[in-house]
Amino acid sequence: MKIVDKRNALLRSQTSSYRRRPRSTIRNIAIHHSATTSGSAEAFARYHVNELGWPGIGYHYVVDRNGQISHCHDIEVVSYHVGNSNRYAIGICMVGDFRTQTLTKEQRQATLRLTRKLMDDLAISVDNVWGHDEFPGYAWKPCPSINMQNFRNRLTRRGGSYEEIEVDKSFTNDQQQRTILSIGDQGSDVKEIQQRLDELGFNPGPLDGIYGSQTEDAVIRFQRTAAIKVDGVVGPQTREQLDRFEHKDERELASPTDEPDENSTMYEEESRRLLRLLRPMMRGEDVREVQEKVGAVPDGLYGPETERRVQAFQRDQNILVDGIVGPQTWRALDRISENGVGYERLLSIQSPYMRGQDIRRVQRELGITADGLFGPQTETAVRDFQRAEGITVDGIVGPQTWARLFQ
Repeated sequence: MKIVDKRNALLRSQTSSYRRRPRSTIRNIAIHHSATTSGSAEAFARYHVNELGWPGIGYHYVVDRNGQISHCHDIEVVSYHVGNSNRYAIGICMVGDFRTQTLTKEQRQATLRLTRKLMDDLAISVDNVWGHDEFPGYAWKPCPSINMQNFRNRLTRRGGSYEEIEVDKSFTNDQQQRTILSIGDQGSDVKEIQQRLDELGFNPGPLDGIYGSQTEDAVIRFQRTAAIKVDGVVGPQTREQLDRFEHKDERELASPTDEPDENSTMYEEESRRLLRLLRPMMRGEDVREVQEKVGAVPDGLYGPETERRVQAFQRDQNILVDGIVGPQTWRALDRISENGVGYERLLSIQSPYMRGQDIRRVQRELGITADGLFGPQTETAVRDFQRAEGITVDGIVGPQTWARLFQ
């Protein structure tokens, strides 16, 4: 796995900078595609700075089609790529438009290895490796346009253990980034100049990293167009103009929606996980808390039944029905424990029967045997009550039915 360090080589804003965070706050790895058939860290940095006005490139890493990885920011940098979740996530962008293209073998393997290395370094579980469209507020966005469940499965092997992925410890510090480039020079920095000239339509010949006569001619033509000193040499002035030169046909990934907005405080204060159905299933006390409130079996595993109960709860609350417990659903769950008379969870008939003091209270209010078990008799009594009240008749005690019982 070849990683090229470009942290000090990419275009940055001269008037603003990204803030930083402790490593301990990082809990997600965000996977993106560029939504372009070609591109590079340099091209994305130019677009994000020149067009969007951002402090720098939005991604921490960019993975090229050939599997080369560009390291763009320290992981402590809070860059723009997943809106109000920026504070908690590291962004990896794979070059390509995967709505129409497929990942190359080299690109997929490099992205998996990089992701696994970050998971190891930061103790991030596979459950917290998300596609852009899996972050709160981004279900509409076709990014990364790959099957994220398959991607997560590739990070793990059956039984939950991780694949053994060798990580090349060598790390190129991009020392080939020279101040002056001229005819006869060779290297990755020459190739980057050639790629940029080619993007701008100046045709430098083969993109081979060799500063030959065709590249020199392209530089001269660019210098004339940019109205700067014409000498066929790429120095600081030419490099700056290449970075800032506008090309109307250029289109790169990311948009102002990836910047944090006025709701960012809400997300930053939300310390709980986003819970949803995954393979392997998410587990924990937070899952159990949700299950108790929506009436699922409280086994601490977020399975299909829990997803269905969450969807029923969301439908009852008139919020987005997606089976995912994100900030909006967490807030709705919090509200139901604050409103009414002790409402805590959806009550319904299940196998085995649900039991508890809240069921006993419902039974007493309905005037039936208060045994604390939600069986057929209780369901029938609930349906009769709902019918009499003119509300949805489903035999389930949700927030609306509870409120009518105890108002």
